[in-house]
Amino acid sequence: MGPKCKSGFYVSKTAAVLVTVLFAALLISFTVLAALYAISRMGHGNATMHEEPTQVPIPFSSTFAATTQKPSRPGIWDHYRLPQTLVPIHYQLELWPRLDPDYDGTYRFTGAANITFQCKGETDIILLHISHLNVTVIQLEIVSGGTEVPLVLDVWKAEVNPYMVLELNTTLKKDSVYVLRCVFTGAIGEKRHMYGLFIIHYTDGGQNMSVVASQMEPTYARSVFPCFDEPAMKATFDVRIVHLYNYVALSNMPAVDVTIREDENGHKWNVTTFSTTPKMSTYITAFVVCEFDYVSKFEGSNEIRVWARKSSIQNGEADYALNVTGPILTHLEHFFNVSYPLSKTDLVALPDFIASAMENWGLMIYREDYLLHNQMKDSLDQRAVICTVIAHELGHQAGYSNTFQLTISSFWFGNLVTMNWWNNLWLNEGLATFVEYLVPHYVEPQMKLNELHAFADMQEMFAADSFLMSQPLTVKEEEIQSHQILPMFNLVTYNKGASIVRMAAGFLTKKVFQKGLSSYLQNFSYMTVEQDNLWNHWQKSVDSQNELQLPAPVKDIMDSWTLQMGYPLITLNTSSGTITQEKCFLTKPDNQTSHGNWFVPINWIKNGSVQPMKWLEGNNSLFPEMQATSDQDWILLNVNVSGYYRVNYDHSNWERVLNQLMKDPNAIPVKNRAQIIDDAFKLVLSGYLDVETALSTTKYLSKETEFMVWRTTLDIIDLHLNFLSNTHLYGLFKQYLLRIFSPLYKYYMDLIGGDVYKVKADAFMQVSVHRSVKTACWLGLKECLQLAASLYARWMSNSTENKIPSYLRYDIYCYGIASGGVKEWEFAWEMFQSQNGTEQDQYLLFALSCSREPWLLNRYLQYSLDSSLVQRRYTGSLLSYVIENDIGQSLAWDFIQENWKHFQTEHGGHQFTSVLGDLAERFSSEFQLDQLVKFINSTMDEHKQHEAIEHIEEMKKSRISFKTKYYSRIYNWLKENLHNTGY
Repeated sequence: MGPKCKSGFYVSKTAAVLVTVLFAALLISFTVLAALYAISRMGHGNATMHEEPTQVPIPFSSTFAATTQKPSRPGIWDHYRLPQTLVPIHYQLELWPRLDPDYDGTYRFTGAANITFQCKGETDIILLHISHLNVTVIQLEIVSGGTEVPLVLDVWKAEVNPYMVLELNTTLKKDSVYVLRCVFTGAIGEKRHMYGLFIIHYTDGGQNMSVVASQMEPTYARSVFPCFDEPAMKATFDVRIVHLYNYVALSNMPAVDVTIREDENGHKWNVTTFSTTPKMSTYITAFVVCEFDYVSKFEGSNEIRVWARKSSIQNGEADYALNVTGPILTHLEHFFNVSYPLSKTDLVALPDFIASAMENWGLMIYREDYLLHNQMKDSLDQRAVICTVIAHELGHQAGYSNTFQLTISSFWFGNLVTMNWWNNLWLNEGLATFVEYLVPHYVEPQMKLNELHAFADMQEMFAADSFLMSQPLTVKEEEIQSHQILPMFNLVTYNKGASIVRMAAGFLTKKVFQKGLSSYLQNFSYMTVEQDNLWNHWQKSVDSQNELQLPAPVKDIMDSWTLQMGYPLITLNTSSGTITQEKCFLTKPDNQTSHGNWFVPINWIKNGSVQPMKWLEGNNSLFPEMQATSDQDWILLNVNVSGYYRVNYDHSNWERVLNQLMKDPNAIPVKNRAQIIDDAFKLVLSGYLDVETALSTTKYLSKETEFMVWRTTLDIIDLHLNFLSNTHLYGLFKQYLLRIFSPLYKYYMDLIGGDVYKVKADAFMQVSVHRSVKTACWLGLKECLQLAASLYARWMSNSTENKIPSYLRYDIYCYGIASGGVKEWEFAWEMFQSQNGTEQDQYLLFALSCSREPWLLNRYLQYSLDSSLVQRRYTGSLLSYVIENDIGQSLAWDFIQENWKHFQTEHGGHQFTSVLGDLAERFSSEFQLDQLVKFINSTMDEHKQHEAIEHIEEMKKSRISFKTKYYSRIYNWLKENLHNTGY
């Protein structure tokens, strides 16, 4: 329908009739035929469709040829949440994507939907979410509960919120059921618009191909079909997809029928019909139309299929994912006492995707990097990524069973038991991240992923959660409107959510934790929840036994962690046995007390012996048993780092703990050895601890061989070296590190007899050798640089026979190029260019940034502007890699400023926000950070400006304070410990 005048249908009844008659002559043929065609198509050839509602004659005024936007006036459409008057029951949905662009180069799709809904409260307004769709036909019918069909007086798009508004001539009756029929068209997204329904172009075997897929989370379903697009508005779906005969169509459920349809030009199309879904939210509906191939196997009665481009399937790149998916599902079933209820599980690898993966029920979509495993590039890192991402997405899938029958039931992690609104998103993503810690270890025991991943996530979260700009896990519902949903997909939601659940699993005990979660799943099948529902079931589990006693109700304990931002710093004074808590900041506030109000579980050891757990319930408490009664007593809190908090001690206990590390580090658990170092250095930055104590935590490291401890140490040192770059302390610090690190390099070289090819079958050893080589070469250890140069030269002499072990390619490529010249760089560039499509070697992409020649780095940056040389999706990574190179940092900064408009035009700028973050991390001077702030002010929208600048200002303040307070003290400590301690 074309634009309406202001009067529209809001005139007298006589005028309305006259207007209808005038327009009827022009529209009657099109609208009636279009409506009848749509209805006939929705019912044709679909044996699984629900029975058609009772047919009631529809007046012409109920059919419209367009949906237009009207000037706003007050109404329920002004609220960002749907009213609760109408509830969806079932969607019959047909989508017909076209894989050829139209006259303006746009790819489009057509669709039709029958939306069955129930009226819960009388209303004369129907609101549906709609975005970037053109609705050409609308009809309203009664299914049950009445005989009078309300007339649709007007249809228009709301001005503020993405609603299609249908105004009726009378109210819908409470408890009556209606069906709304819509015919619509929309655009298929491309390139950087990979949401809703989108198309990706790729090459396979030298042929140009396309794949159409969907991404609905969080609010993109409304751009594919008119719907009630809120997580609580669940319904069942019948899906039908029209597609070219040589393509396959996939959706959430198994295909049950394929028929042929002929279009108006006589061309024949396949029509694939799928079985009815369980009741689910719109954001996990999913569709793929592709020419992919697949590998499959059964896990019980569940068929698992991994889909990818045909060449990837032929090369065996989907085999690893196929082999680990079944065991991951089985372990989830055992741990949560659940059973996977669907008969099929499809995992699809897309050549490109806006997210790493998406948990659509029965049809999970992944970016290729996160699903496909190239045996030629085999590494622990690659397998770890695939394993953890699959575990995360499968964590969204599970349902429960009882002894007597298999029931399609609670999909805890969002798919069936769903958060009521996006303010509780952590109930989806935090729990799924927790699953990442549980499962991969059982699939790849040698990876030790459960320990490494959980610990790394917590450390990363501590850094983010100490900023003033952090947020609580759960915020008020009214604080999350439509434009604020995407920012909720952040570290707090994922990592903090997982860390809090991990802590709860610890203090509740495994038995209580699992029992409460199981009853929660069974009681909230197909329903939406808030976090109190989970707390209540854990409380019931606590109340059902006598062994575990908590200091307060589960709700009070858990709310203290989810409803406030940040985390506590726990400080123990061993002379009195007093423990205090306060909020931990990146920079300690001046003249400000920041009392904490968390319920804190304290696991602790004394002189190496585990003690009974204690609870800190207020700002401070006295624990006489934690007093040190002799100069030999040492006490350690947060054993195995099970709690989400940092720990500080009085000076005497710090000294005793450090003495124990020097005497026998193995008396202290591995995770705590890592956490001691992490806590100490981060507390220096925050102003809670002196720098000499933090530096002293590293003195024992010449005896340390555990990878987790060294990884933590190197990450921390890398951060602090950013503060010291461009100063003479940088070189002094590296000299000290070389002295304490050299024994570790020698230790691993001795273990493998100097033969880097020996460790191929030992994944954990691969990681350890890789990190030791990387660090030793970075520190300039002569033996390491010689190894890198030798292996690189052999590879150049015969790249086919002298392949470098995949787990060392990052290191050998990088330092082979760094220690070489133009010849070494040009060889790597030729090898990089010889790769085909998405198989461009990420190792080489990084290694080419390692050159010490500024002109080569400048040329590399220029190459990134040409998508025929460097794929667009790699541009952000290339820039970040060059920024990591101390020589390339200023070159990359100049390049970004000069070419920002190009990045915005070609890439949308979204992937470069993280690049600016990399610059902020690397910039050491106040002047550099000020220049970055000016640039952000001139290039980013107001909302992103505020968030980024606030982060940088906190960073700047911290770094200035660090240099002022600690520069000379670090210098003195390094000089003393380099020359007076035998180093």
